[in-house]
Amino acid sequence: MGSSENWEELPRELLELIGKYLDNRIDVFRFRSISTSWRSVVSFSHLQSQPISIKLPAPEKSNAISSHFTICRLEDKSKSSACLVKVVECKSSGMLELVNPLITRKPQFSSSSSSSNNNENDDDNGCNKKIVNLLEFRLVEIIKGYSFKFKKLSSAFRIKKVIMCDNNVGILALFKSGKLWYWGFGDERWTHIGNEGSYYDDVMVYKGQYYVIDSLGIISWIDKSMNLVQYAPPLCGFGQLKNMVVSDNEFYVVDCYLEEDGLAVGNPMFDEINNSRRLRKVDIKVYKLDEEWGTWVDVKSLGNRVFVLGKEVCFAINVKDFPGCQGDCIYFVDPRMEDRNVRGKVKQLVGRVFRFDNGSIRTVECFPCYKRLFSPSMNWSLPSSSCP
Repeated sequence: MGSSENWEELPRELLELIGKYLDNRIDVFRFRSISTSWRSVVSFSHLQSQPISIKLPAPEKSNAISSHFTICRLEDKSKSSACLVKVVECKSSGMLELVNPLITRKPQFSSSSSSSNNNENDDDNGCNKKIVNLLEFRLVEIIKGYSFKFKKLSSAFRIKKVIMCDNNVGILALFKSGKLWYWGFGDERWTHIGNEGSYYDDVMVYKGQYYVIDSLGIISWIDKSMNLVQYAPPLCGFGQLKNMVVSDNEFYVVDCYLEEDGLAVGNPMFDEINNSRRLRKVDIKVYKLDEEWGTWVDVKSLGNRVFVLGKEVCFAINVKDFPGCQGDCIYFVDPRMEDRNVRGKVKQLVGRVFRFDNGSIRTVECFPCYKRLFSPSMNWSLPSSSCP
């Protein structure tokens, strides 16, 4: 069956059977992109998700909206070009929107389930976006996550990272103060997790298990009773911010050294929370956990791998799947030092890259070969900036 006519001749009973095995919106769009007869079997709204409205309890009552996203590899049919995208669902139109996963900004691309753009919801409220035809491009899932938008959170209660628990029963929230809390939906108050005096830098979910890392580099997993069970020995790295990344089923810790306005700072957990502080990364060390010996190994190179430290998820990829892209580096976001409002608050983040070959940290815009990971041939660009 090499032609579209043959695909259209498949009996409806078989198409309905195939449609029952679709389990995400990306598959729905690909299914509907085949032909008119295929679109008649599965509706546009099939598996369409709705944002979850959350009302946080005291001491800081606030409303939040939760929605899920998927980090994917967008590649063409020939696999000669690929880039990273964050796939989100537009709640107003139901369309899939593709955004740069490194910088949160308005989408520049949306998906189309047909080359003729004949979907009843393709107009997207008149927005002028480039359309990615899913007959010509393929989306390959890398990692899923949730994004949260909060209203009226005070600086003393600011949340750094949130993870939705299985079956949407509650959330794990890591606060800017370094404290970790759990809130089950319907509970009257938050439940504190961890030891008094401990400060946590990152939280993640891997294979259904929740992990957290503290300021000393100790990784623990969270049991069903919301107690911490130590998983790894102390790292004792001297950086001020630690992130966890899993690559090839191995745990890595990215230890970041920070500066404020060109001056080195101590651990942020000892500083008063101040939203106007503009901390940027000036050096990065990476360590791998040797589970057999229970020790940390200093990593001097990532080889063909790339780590991406996002605000919502951290993950690893192999540049063999991204033709023309450079490996052995770490992407992350920092506040743009020259871009702040009258109160000194940072208005925009900028993408930066750490290179293992020379230890440099520069703006992604400065290196076309590194920028290619987010913009192969699709005219994508990160926010313009100078090259510090």
